[in-house]
Amino acid sequence: MMLNKESIYKLENIEDIKRFIIGGNAIMTLESKKTGRWFTYKIKKSNKEDDKSPYFVSVLTGNDNETAYTYMGTIFSNDKLSFNLTKKSKISDDALSYKAFNFFFNLLLNNKLHDDIEIYHRDICSVCGKKLTTPESLKSGMGPFCRGTMNVSIKDVRKKKIQKINQKLVK
Repeated sequence: MMLNKESIYKLENIEDIKRFIIGGNAIMTLESKKTGRWFTYKIKKSNKEDDKSPYFVSVLTGNDNETAYTYMGTIFSNDKLSFNLTKKSKISDDALSYKAFNFFFNLLLNNKLHDDIEIYHRDICSVCGKKLTTPESLKSGMGPFCRGTMNVSIKDVRKKKIQKINQKLVK
């Protein structure tokens, strides 16, 4: 089966890819240029309010692009990011989907990409899940507001949202 590339966008910048992955609501596809083989992953933060909260990584294993994901492992964000299988992992370390993600993730941790791996996202923000429309947002995988808040705590983001709403109400 070929990867349908009509509604997906390529991520090429290492920093954009890192921010995209830790957005908390990311869906990305890795494709091998050599084999044409691809895997789609969902990376979801367990608790968006806690900066040290882990990210759960699932891989698309069925035909339904919305619900057919199988839990694969966890990205832990303690002192250093790491990706590991857990007791609840349904995908083993000999699965190609695991090997592909683990290889990609380890490269990313070393600020590298592989020439034979393409990284794609849907046109959906990896933070809030809204549809992306501007060229810059489609390049980064995040909307302008979410991209601007990636280095800010969730509490600060909520404060900014409340301030923005209050400003609109005052006008």
